[in-house]
Amino acid sequence: MEKISLSQNGDVTVVTFSQPKFLDDGDIQQLGDELFQVVDSGVEKILLDMSTVGFLSSAALNRFIMLHKRVKSAGGELRLVSITSEIEKIFAITRLNTLFSIHPDLPSGLASF
Repeated sequence: MEKISLSQNGDVTVVTFSQPKFLDDGDIQQLGDELFQVVDSGVEKILLDMSTVGFLSSAALNRFIMLHKRVKSAGGELRLVSITSEIEKIFAITRLNTLFSIHPDLPSGLASF
C-alpha cells in the first residue's frame, strides 16, 4: 500500500499521508522513497498535508529532513500544513520548526508559495 497520495493544486503538489503513525522501519523507508520520487520527478512546489499524521518517529523525522535537503538542492520549495499539537511539540523541541516552513492550514500553505 502506498504511504502517500498526491493531488495538484495549481502548480503545487499536495501530499497526504495514508496512515497516522510511521514507526516501522519498512514503512519509513517506503515513505522516504515515495517522497523522494516526487522530488525526483521534477516537482518544485511540495506541500505536505500533515492533518492525518498523529506521530512521527525520529527515523521518520530524519526522512523529512532529508526530503527538505533534497527539495532545496533541486531548487524547489517545501511547506508543511496542519500539523497536530503533538507533532508541533516535537518540531519545537528538535528545532525543526526553524527548518521547515509550517502553516496552520491548506489555504495558508498554498498562499505561501
